[in-house]
Amino acid sequence: MSEQLENLKNSIKKIKDKDFGIYFFTLDTKGNPTAGVATIYEHVKKLRELGYNAQILHDKDDYKLREDENGIGLAEWLGDEYAELPHISIESQKLQVGPQDFVIIPEAFASVMKQTKDFPCKRVVFLQAYEYIFEMLEIGEGWDQFNIRDVITTNKNLTDYVRTIFRGTFTEEIPLAIPEYFKDSDKPKVPTISMSARDKRELLKIVKIFYQKYPHYRFVTFRDMSGLPRKDFADELSKSFLSVWIDELSSFGTFPIESMKCNTPVIGKIPRMVPEWMGSVDENGNLNLNDNGIWTANLNSIPDVIATMVGLYLEDALPENIMNGMEEYKNKYDVETFEKTLSEVYGRLFDRRIVEFEMMCKNLEEKEVVTTEK
Repeated sequence: MSEQLENLKNSIKKIKDKDFGIYFFTLDTKGNPTAGVATIYEHVKKLRELGYNAQILHDKDDYKLREDENGIGLAEWLGDEYAELPHISIESQKLQVGPQDFVIIPEAFASVMKQTKDFPCKRVVFLQAYEYIFEMLEIGEGWDQFNIRDVITTNKNLTDYVRTIFRGTFTEEIPLAIPEYFKDSDKPKVPTISMSARDKRELLKIVKIFYQKYPHYRFVTFRDMSGLPRKDFADELSKSFLSVWIDELSSFGTFPIESMKCNTPVIGKIPRMVPEWMGSVDENGNLNLNDNGIWTANLNSIPDVIATMVGLYLEDALPENIMNGMEEYKNKYDVETFEKTLSEVYGRLFDRRIVEFEMMCKNLEEKEVVTTEK
């Protein structure tokens, strides 16, 4: 048996025995909470619970895991159990991968895809945000040029999108899960509006316009939700009687679903890619919106919509169609479905790698037989 054939068979055995590494490249947010990074940590945590050697891979050794004089770290905004997950950096030069290993790379890091092009491991794109796909790609470049043909997404819109952009990729989706600590408060809602936006200037403008046009509603408080630890975030959201979400580039958006789970109605600017929970676009380009929130294409109308909702809140008359419409989505993105799908999708990914190796083994064995006969 040749050394190459022996190595292939050894790699097959390692995958079957769960004796391999799964390395998730992750941006160091320096203690700034982001839903995308939280999702990556959820994948690593669950895979480890399933018996796999999943680890967080980052660029530098100074990855911020815990609070320091400059603010909170990962442990404070996501939890100690996430900070205690294994972390390894590229800078430390401790990363050693073989054919049996997997490196999962977020869509924004085309530079990492290029740097790892000649690695012997299987590399997979983890796609959460369509707007970052081409940020670091040159004109004419695609993932297949870096020998990457496997993609994991978080929703159907992204799956459909990437299949039209990079034909020939094998794409599967693992839905997001909203933790159970996002729930309705057992106390009456307070006149606070939770706000989330990619561009903080939009939030400030909305608040200024609202107070200018409706000075009699000065008692209403606006809360920018950025930078809060996850459980504090959920607690504040459950107290609020209303939330506002502005993210033009979002392809999904967890904030509105988190709001719905907290029984907090959402006012949202319709993004470029309509999220699956918000509605759909038919074959004629017509937009069909769900009654699970107040969705508008006009950013300037939001202060007026807020004022209308404040008046209804004071009269205890929030729209029944919206309150009822939220019910369908409160438990749709649950942890159980996430965990089940994650196990199945990664299981298929690992099985495909085994089949790939088995085909290579078969070809090598046939060549060795021919060579021996000669």
